[in-house]
Amino acid sequence: MATTVPLAYQNATGIPNWLNKGDNAWQMVAATVVGLQSMPGLVILYGSIVKKKWAVNSAFMALYAFAAVLICWVTWAYKMSFGDELLPFWGKAGPALGQKFLIKQAKVPETDHKYNNGTIETEALEPFFPMATLV
Repeated sequence: MATTVPLAYQNATGIPNWLNKGDNAWQMVAATVVGLQSMPGLVILYGSIVKKKWAVNSAFMALYAFAAVLICWVTWAYKMSFGDELLPFWGKAGPALGQKFLIKQAKVPETDHKYNNGTIETEALEPFFPMATLV
């Protein structure tokens, strides 16, 4: 009896070998759920703090702040936080929506562990999904 490999697990020419579709799907679902709960949570929080007649205004202020932070995050803040190191606590700013950046394999530099003398104990994790999933 021949076993067939499901189509989702077969190698294709347009899909890199390191890409795990299950990991990628879970990261996307988790990020979507967090994004969906953040906005209503802020609206409820700020709407309950102010008087009833100002609730709509405070809800829109939360929406504007969320939108402004989202634009800053994808234009320069993501790479400043997780990109190439400029100083020990500061990264090089840059847009995180370029195709070359988004389609390469994700690397989480914060998981790099070093000994006191500076030698590397554990390499940084390279999960099986693209950078686009993390942005």
